[in-house]
Amino acid sequence: MLRVLPFLLMSMLSAFAQEPAPPGAPAGETAEAAEAAEAADPVQPEAGSPDSIAEAPAFPRLPQPLDIAPAAWPPEALAERVEATVRLELLVSELGEVLDARVTEPAGRGFDEAALLAVRASRFEPALDAEGQPAPATILFDYDFELTEVPAPSIQGRVREAGVRTPLADLELTAVASDGRRALALTDADGRFTFVGLEPGPWTVVAQGPALRTETAEVRVEEGVIVDLELSLVRDARQEGLVSAMEEITVEAERLSPQITERRLDIETIEVLPGTNGDVVKVVQNLPGVARAPLGIGQLIIRGTAPEDSRFFLDGSPIPLVFHFAGLTSILPSDVLDEVAYIPGNYSVRYGRILGGLVDLRTTSEIAERSGGFVAIDVYQSAAYVEQKVGERSVLSLSGRRSYIDAVLNPILNGMDGLQVQAPRYYDAQARFLHQQDDGTTWDALAYLSDDRFRFLGGEEDPDGDGEPDQDTSTLFAFADRFQRLRLRRLGSAGGDWTSESTLSLGPERRFFEATTESEAEERRDTVALRQEWDRPLSPDRDLGLRLGLDVVGGNESFLFYLANVGPREEGSAPFVAPAVYGELTWRLGRFTAIPGLRGDLLWYAEDYVGQAVDPRLGMRYRLTDDAVLKGAVGKFSAPPSLRQVSPEGDGNPDLTWAWSLQNSLGIEWQASGRLRTEATAFYNPLFDLVVGREDRLRFFTGPPPVGPFDTEGYANDGVGMVCGLELLARYDGPTSVGLATLTLSHSERQDRPDEPEELFAYDQPVVFNALWTQLLPKNWRLGGRVRFSSGNPYTEVVNRYQDLGTRTFQPVYGERSGARLPPLYGIDLRIDKTYTFERWRLETYLDLQNIAFSTQTEVITWTYDYGEEEPITSNPPTPVFGFKGEW
Repeated sequence: MLRVLPFLLMSMLSAFAQEPAPPGAPAGETAEAAEAAEAADPVQPEAGSPDSIAEAPAFPRLPQPLDIAPAAWPPEALAERVEATVRLELLVSELGEVLDARVTEPAGRGFDEAALLAVRASRFEPALDAEGQPAPATILFDYDFELTEVPAPSIQGRVREAGVRTPLADLELTAVASDGRRALALTDADGRFTFVGLEPGPWTVVAQGPALRTETAEVRVEEGVIVDLELSLVRDARQEGLVSAMEEITVEAERLSPQITERRLDIETIEVLPGTNGDVVKVVQNLPGVARAPLGIGQLIIRGTAPEDSRFFLDGSPIPLVFHFAGLTSILPSDVLDEVAYIPGNYSVRYGRILGGLVDLRTTSEIAERSGGFVAIDVYQSAAYVEQKVGERSVLSLSGRRSYIDAVLNPILNGMDGLQVQAPRYYDAQARFLHQQDDGTTWDALAYLSDDRFRFLGGEEDPDGDGEPDQDTSTLFAFADRFQRLRLRRLGSAGGDWTSESTLSLGPERRFFEATTESEAEERRDTVALRQEWDRPLSPDRDLGLRLGLDVVGGNESFLFYLANVGPREEGSAPFVAPAVYGELTWRLGRFTAIPGLRGDLLWYAEDYVGQAVDPRLGMRYRLTDDAVLKGAVGKFSAPPSLRQVSPEGDGNPDLTWAWSLQNSLGIEWQASGRLRTEATAFYNPLFDLVVGREDRLRFFTGPPPVGPFDTEGYANDGVGMVCGLELLARYDGPTSVGLATLTLSHSERQDRPDEPEELFAYDQPVVFNALWTQLLPKNWRLGGRVRFSSGNPYTEVVNRYQDLGTRTFQPVYGERSGARLPPLYGIDLRIDKTYTFERWRLETYLDLQNIAFSTQTEVITWTYDYGEEEPITSNPPTPVFGFKGEW
């Protein structure tokens, strides 16, 4: 039975004992209250504490139970036949509703939680004040769990998130009867719930939670019958944003990075930014310091350096490439990645062998809570990803992607007379096994590959007209870029406060070109890379951090370049080893933090070349206020020459040294508000010992075809240069919107030989501006846009021409080197997303409308065969890109 002992605090009870019962009060009510006062423990909360109760006038009548909701027994306690009593303190309103409840004498074993749910759904007759008016009052209430009155289950079931089928734990459900009576239930870790002791009749079950759409179900309760109910709640991204905006976040410590300028982007945000086709890596091309790549191809032109001077990394280890043909998409699925870190310069000593900036793709090391996957289709490709849990601490994932541009275009193009074309095609695949031990050690095995190919075929000849070709189709032009990698990684403790990261990566990479003119080119590299790093970071009680590392790459490298009737055949092969050691301190002195580091590199090609570099670096941060940080850095960054440039088997120069830059930056970060973050960084980077020469030779290049005049002299460290500029960034993270605006003002110049004049760098773009915005709308719609502007690249004009009678070809006469500039480029993109949620899966759709402003500016200059007229290649026409992604 239920035993009710309502009473006020001692001040209220003493006042009540002195008052007679008002006329018309129910007989025995005063006595019952007096008995409750005599039985009550003399509890007196501390004045002014959250538990204290303000003094109130005498109550002729205390709240009386009217409809006490039944409570669900804890299963374990019921199985063990355990009874209990839970004492609670209730605040009952003037309407008889329980406004607040807390346990004052717990019983444990799940009884406390069950009692709280029951009393919150209960109703009371309100207290009456001295004037006989209903008034709020605080009482003590005993809820008894007796085996003679165990309520029977009436409704039971499970609540899961629609689409992904994830159980929703700790979700409160309400059952409402036609007469207004209520009952509450709470879901467990598996999303299961039970309502007990409901009266027969119609009931409405309501399930709702933060960032979830409310779901209701009409059921009829019958005596002796248990109703089974399955509920699926749809997650609403807009509501989720509103909820997260209201959450209070307490920052315990600053996340200090050794990178002075590091811009991290989480995957959930960048997947929906406009102009990226949902690719998590392409968004980097919108960040400060990155110049616009011609025709939107997958290049990184960072702070006035060539694309080959920057590099992509995967968890700190370099990878051969990250984009498929023309930058359509990256080689890794977004579900493998946790964040993308873009570092334009002055990076940690753990990164080396490059002059420009870098992008580090960082994989997630968390074990997924459930198995799942997706299938994605867009106008270029199809992709699939499956993640399967193998026990509680292990997960296996498989993924792949294949383009079908060739399947669509080949039948069309092959219908042209005399031609057969195999359009570009690419594919990639990944397999990953992730395991976490009880001590927190993480083991990560990742195998991944990428393969890009393009072929242009000649026509089939049928001289006798019998309908059968008499000559096999021959390849006029072919290009391929492929690699395979196996990476093994361990993250764990190294004892004490030290952590250890061990990475082993190995595999071949090959790039080749061939043509019917017997021209061919190939670069091949078979590598084994080992990285071992120990780290003891800063902590609240430790102001000195230390990072030590070993970075070794070895293997065999070969090259072959031959352009028929133009130059000599260049060919070479050699084993190599490139070890490096580095160390870095992080020293905190109040508001000031210094990050000095030193890296030493060595490169050895068997019998041909030995070179080295020592790079000291220093970063500094000073916290001006709680919201503003001043930062600065200076350091040396070196890059080795290639095997082709040093090999005597070709036309190499074994006396080449490492090219290097002295990078300097100064900036300020300001958290202008809780939602708006701004950043300004000035940089000045002089370049020294750049390798120049042999520009007329066949080579692989990452951008548009090179244009003369060419430096045909031998390789030498004669090149110097300078890059300076200012980067501005503003980022807004609102509850339902994300905005990003970037502006880069820069100047980049080169001098190839001491006797030559200074000239603008081929990728110099003085002004680059990008603004992106994405807005959540009701019902899981999202709308976004991008506006961009960039200066055109410099180029060298052809001012005259002449005909070479020996070869019967026209030759250009060039004007001032880089003396002209292409017109500026601008564009507007629009993106619309919509998510549909079904019972067991979710469908995400998007439409990316690129270049809706119909911009047709010149991207690259070419000429007619006789150099009589320019034939500019213009920007891409308006292109609708749409896609679908089914996720479960």
